[in-house]
Amino acid sequence: MKLTEKDISLLKNVSQITGIFTVIVAFIMIFSLIQLKTINPLDNPAVVAVKDQYDNDPENAAKAEQVRAMDLMARKAYFASRRQVETGSYLLLAGAIIFILCQMLISGNEKIMPVIPVSKPDESVVRKKRFNYLLASVTVITVIAIVSSFMLRSNLPDLSTKEPRNKTEKSAKSQSASSFKPDPKHFPFFRGQDSRGIAGGSEYPTQWNGEDGTNIKWKISVPKNGKSSPVIWGDKLFITGAEGKASEVYCINKNSGEILWTASASGIPGEPEQIPETDQEAGMAVSSAAVNADAVCAIFANGNLICLDHDGKQKWVINVGTPENVYGYSCSLIIFNDLLLVQYDSNEKVSLMGFEIATGQLKWETMRKGRAAWSSPVIGNFNGEPQVIINGNPYVTGFNPVTGAELWAVECMTGDVAPSVAVNSKLTYAVTDYAQLAAIKPGTGASIVWSDNMFTPDVSSPAATDELLFVATGNGDVACYNAMEGDTLWTHYFMDQFYASPVIAGENVYLLNRSGIMNIVKAGSKFELIAESPIGEAADCTPAFSDKKIYIRGKQNLYCISEN
Repeated sequence: MKLTEKDISLLKNVSQITGIFTVIVAFIMIFSLIQLKTINPLDNPAVVAVKDQYDNDPENAAKAEQVRAMDLMARKAYFASRRQVETGSYLLLAGAIIFILCQMLISGNEKIMPVIPVSKPDESVVRKKRFNYLLASVTVITVIAIVSSFMLRSNLPDLSTKEPRNKTEKSAKSQSASSFKPDPKHFPFFRGQDSRGIAGGSEYPTQWNGEDGTNIKWKISVPKNGKSSPVIWGDKLFITGAEGKASEVYCINKNSGEILWTASASGIPGEPEQIPETDQEAGMAVSSAAVNADAVCAIFANGNLICLDHDGKQKWVINVGTPENVYGYSCSLIIFNDLLLVQYDSNEKVSLMGFEIATGQLKWETMRKGRAAWSSPVIGNFNGEPQVIINGNPYVTGFNPVTGAELWAVECMTGDVAPSVAVNSKLTYAVTDYAQLAAIKPGTGASIVWSDNMFTPDVSSPAATDELLFVATGNGDVACYNAMEGDTLWTHYFMDQFYASPVIAGENVYLLNRSGIMNIVKAGSKFELIAESPIGEAADCTPAFSDKKIYIRGKQNLYCISEN
């Protein structure tokens, strides 16, 4: 490639700038990595001093809250630094590539001047040697920084030490395996039966690759975009999509990938003229549908609520009012007996509504306390009493699913609440980023049994058995807790964000990151990575599980994964 003197001069300037930039970033990276490796934020003198004061006066609620606040700030600062190191790795690599490329172009185009005996060294030769020394220096420093970052990144300090817990708080007693046994064929709601994040059945695949087709039974393009997760009843899979004002419900044969029918959910009386504002990545079809033996129901961000039979025939349709809020509506539907439960969160009101599935009649509406959230309702059963539980701002609340009556409420959340709760036979687990993870004993006199502020997801919902609780964060961390006592059993950093919620299936936990890689770990008290299987495209939707097959909605396609 022939370059002019002007081009070469420009390349030299670019090379010098990127070379200096790369060296500076490399030194900062090495310093930051050493700092992260050697400094534990929880050893901060101010935090230690307050903790010592708390230990001497464990009944002091104000001091306990101060410990939590300082502890949270220290941890958040640590993770912010860690994200900066990750970003620095890629900036460093980019700078090094540009520098080396410029040097290669320059060296291939500079004229070689003949050396005259007994004459002074040619200035161009001297400059070239200097450039070569600079190139070698930058290359060595860059390689050291990049290698150090990737070697140390997986071995950064473990911050799983628990904050001191108020000694007056009582811990729930551990219990044997849960009696909750989801159906292996149906996956009827967001996160499965009762929206708990537990799949029925076992022997689900762990190895696949969307790019080369390994264990991909079928792959189809969904006609319209959406962030709703797939739900399943029998051999039919249901999913929604929307573009502009057009909203649709799709029924897909889960065994073949054939779209059996498409139903429009647009043009409904009361539908707003303008599309409500939503988050750019979200859109109109974020809420997942709900299905039972008789009907499938779906709701969209403009408030259109539609109920269809399994053949796509409309049973009823209504607009419940546009749930306008800062990010757009995202609450998924759930069914209890013959009632469709709708969590309605807008700037104007927050409520829980119960519609009769057969007729669409509104049986009750209960106004909720607090502000809009982006979570979804979950059904739990405590001491034989079914409850629908909502993670709200600031209250986590339990309701009677038949009458809508409020049963209990605990004020413990703040900010943008998007994760739904996890439940087991004894406790409810509520969490949101920059707040806390709270294990709540539901019922009369509901109270927080234990809490932690170390691993707090911003979107992904936790999943729990009677023994273990799993959370996946927007930082890429996954943590496993003792569900009853709150001790951190293990943590692992996966280096990518999680929006999809973890699902416990068989003996494993399936954790889908935003790059579309399924991180599969053993559902146990010790960390064991089983596999990391990609679909080959970005993904934010929670997968569905049915009959030993996994269904994943990516950004462009819907996948069926099967080892058979």
